[in-house]
Amino acid sequence: MSQKRLPETPAPTVGIVAALAVLAAVVAPYFLIDAPEVGVYYSAPTFLPVHLVVGLFAMVAVVVFAAGRNGRTDPPTAAGATVVLGGFMTLLVLWWAVEVGGLVGSLTSVAAFDYHRWLLLVTAFAVAATAGWFANDVL
Repeated sequence: MSQKRLPETPAPTVGIVAALAVLAAVVAPYFLIDAPEVGVYYSAPTFLPVHLVVGLFAMVAVVVFAAGRNGRTDPPTAAGATVVLGGFMTLLVLWWAVEVGGLVGSLTSVAAFDYHRWLLLVTAFAVAATAGWFANDVL
């Protein structure tokens, strides 16, 4: 049985970095504002803990990107899985970022915190974009 050689691509490595950036963005509010305010920030407009779901998806994306890069998983399967993970992360963070908009200004006076939700959205989109790049390279 012959196996075709897939092209070497930096996409999964960039995807790993993007997923780690999502994790860093999820943790960042704990360093910017008080922990009780972070709890209100992440859970106020939604019925689910957005930071936990997005963090879990980002950790799974790191593993799947690495498995696809190292040949532990079929690269097209890994690319497809990361496209789905990145897409769900992006949509969930977009929904949450729009819903939490009115709450952000009332939590703290730290100016950098006003942009956190958009930073989290950009990092989640980066995962989806690199997953699409990975899928394009291996399919």
